[in-house]
Amino acid sequence: MTASRPIFGPRDGQARRRRRIGLAVMAVLAALWLGAASRVHVNASWSDEAWGYAAFPLFGDALRIGDRVLFEPPAALGSPVPYLKTVRGLPGMTVAVAEDGTVFLDGVAVGRAKTHALDGRPLATVAPGVIPPGRYFLHADHPDSHDSRYAEIGLVRRARILGRAMALPDLPWLGLKGPLVRPEDVGGDMSAGRQR
Repeated sequence: MTASRPIFGPRDGQARRRRRIGLAVMAVLAALWLGAASRVHVNASWSDEAWGYAAFPLFGDALRIGDRVLFEPPAALGSPVPYLKTVRGLPGMTVAVAEDGTVFLDGVAVGRAKTHALDGRPLATVAPGVIPPGRYFLHADHPDSHDSRYAEIGLVRRARILGRAMALPDLPWLGLKGPLVRPEDVGGDMSAGRQR
């Protein structure tokens, strides 16, 4: 007497194998597309702990408070790399500045603006008012952050935002661990590491 084989057994196994292969191919294609659509940027600031960030595309204008983003600073600043900041203010929110330089968004203090940059040049605070459509208040908690508290950065247009940012993991065997720039590395020339 021979053992009988189930009629649909091999086909079910083949179908499962095909599904797994199909899912694997889709995952690889999605990863390749995401890799091609994203960009990697080296962190040229000491105000954050990662050596680099990947910018992932924004779909629509759906930025939310707390989103970490990379954006192109104004060309006049001469920064060779994008800035990494967190979205703190959305269109329609009110920006106010106290006499001591404390900046408020809808009545909540987000930080104090300094009077001078690390290279000694004077800094003006952002103009108070309502954040207009298509602009965002971008901020970092580091006291030396060069962000929307200052007029030369201002309220950032959506078109200058490169995408959502994700910190890249440390790779110590490649020398990529923590910020690659320190304040002492910049010295007197703050063009590459201006107050961030």
